[in-house]
Amino acid sequence: MCGIIGIISKEKWVSYDIYHSLLNLQHRGQDNAGIFTTDDQYIYLEKGKGLVSEIFNNVKLEQLKGRMGIGQVRYPTTVKKEDAQPFYIDLGGIAMAHNGNVYNETALRQRLKENRIYCDSDCDAETILKLFYYYFDKSRGTIIERCFNAAKLVMQKVDGSYSVVSVIRGAGFFAFRDPHGIRPFVFGKKMKGNNVNTYAFASESVAIEDIVDNIEHVKCGEGIFIDQNLKIYRKVLLKKNPQHCMFEWVYFSRSVSKLEGSSINHVRGNLGKELAKKYQQSPLYERLSNQKNKIIVAAIPETSRPASITFARQTKYQYKDILEKNRFIGRIFIKPNEKLRRSEIIYNVKVIEEVVKNKIVFLIDDSIVRGTTSKGIIKKIKSKGAKEVHLFSTCPPIVNPCYYGVNMPTKKELIAHNKTLKDIEEYTGADSITYITIDELASSIGLHASKLCLACLNGRYPTPLLNYIDKL
Repeated sequence: MCGIIGIISKEKWVSYDIYHSLLNLQHRGQDNAGIFTTDDQYIYLEKGKGLVSEIFNNVKLEQLKGRMGIGQVRYPTTVKKEDAQPFYIDLGGIAMAHNGNVYNETALRQRLKENRIYCDSDCDAETILKLFYYYFDKSRGTIIERCFNAAKLVMQKVDGSYSVVSVIRGAGFFAFRDPHGIRPFVFGKKMKGNNVNTYAFASESVAIEDIVDNIEHVKCGEGIFIDQNLKIYRKVLLKKNPQHCMFEWVYFSRSVSKLEGSSINHVRGNLGKELAKKYQQSPLYERLSNQKNKIIVAAIPETSRPASITFARQTKYQYKDILEKNRFIGRIFIKPNEKLRRSEIIYNVKVIEEVVKNKIVFLIDDSIVRGTTSKGIIKKIKSKGAKEVHLFSTCPPIVNPCYYGVNMPTKKELIAHNKTLKDIEEYTGADSITYITIDELASSIGLHASKLCLACLNGRYPTPLLNYIDKL
């Protein structure tokens, strides 16, 4: 999972806007970051390991000249893939960054190698770039036609998810999205009088809402070219059934963002409402009916807070903030390994003792993936004197790996895989666990389940996941 940004402007350098957009996307990746810009003569590239604010300063941003540029924050989903984006290739003068994951990367790189095209990093963004260049170089026609043709051929070969921003040196800006629209991708324009002054593309609306006037989503399988005069060319190149990642609404995206026309905050409130309905129809509700004054509802911050507040409002229980997470450590789920995730909980998540002591805590979480976070937090809450802790998840049980950009690569690491509800309760220490269903999740998002990627829940992957490619 990553965050991307791309801006082309008529009047001003874009480096500062890209920088601030990356800060607003920092929740999507905390390992690496990079910015590429270009003016009429030169290219400028700065990238490295760490947070956006650690890599860039005023001096570096001043050096990133030009009215057109792209940027990315990275959270590696595969071992060894630590290289920062964007990537640039002199042949063709193309810079590129993407959000997603290429499943058949090994086969693609082998075919590129057979054509004397080599990748020098462990990052799949370079694979997409080199493949795009291969087709771009072989295409004929205008730069725009060559971009559209190359992107369509990339879509026919790449198995996985990808939202792509690119700069075509001396020509314009180009973006495209995979045919299923698995990863989010939005764009908008800024008007000055009757003319467009700026176009901006990003993984989430929060990154560009202060740059543009209106925001819409890039269509599934669509390519968009914007020339240096800001004339826009749009074309759906290869469209398939939309399969938008449900985890964007559940966890990844910020509450202030909107995806596919749905407010993230509103969707998470809907999830809380659905959980409240399930609880009020359960034996647990009957058992605790005479202990209302002892029950408090709490969120595992920050993602599940809208659901928690709505849950409390529906059940008429008190909502309380009981956990304080060190705001400087970033998101626990996207830490690169289990050891780090456990240490973050031990050292950086604190429980407010006087709020939980002698209380029955209803703990709302966005999801239960490995169970590490849940187990550590429940243990801490009980150590501070809570009588019971009941865990509610706004996501159904995750039982299958993700191959499209979420760091859940194997079944064995998933707590719900091949385990009963009782097994999960015993592992986490919860007195009970309540999951939402797939239908309730889809209803809360406002899209039919057939329009969502639910592979980690039901094993139905939107792409073939084939590793064999005969030729380019």
